[in-house]
Amino acid sequence: MSKQTFQTGQMVTFKVGSRSIQGVVKEDRGPIGRKGRVLYLVEFRREAESPDVSRIELPAEQLKEVKGTVSIQ
Repeated sequence: MSKQTFQTGQMVTFKVGSRSIQGVVKEDRGPIGRKGRVLYLVEFRREAESPDVSRIELPAEQLKEVKGTVSIQ
């Protein structure tokens, strides 16, 4: 289980197949995953220029912090 924690508004990346997707943590859902894993609600765009926003719940161990960016909530 990952000890990494993320804050609302923080930029993260995660894998979808072989693609790396960038998103924003919208909510810390808490330890509601299997065996108490902490889940995060992440908002992202499948294509960089797309107006459509998608959301996904992911455990902390599948997220990586994007360093050196400023996020907007």
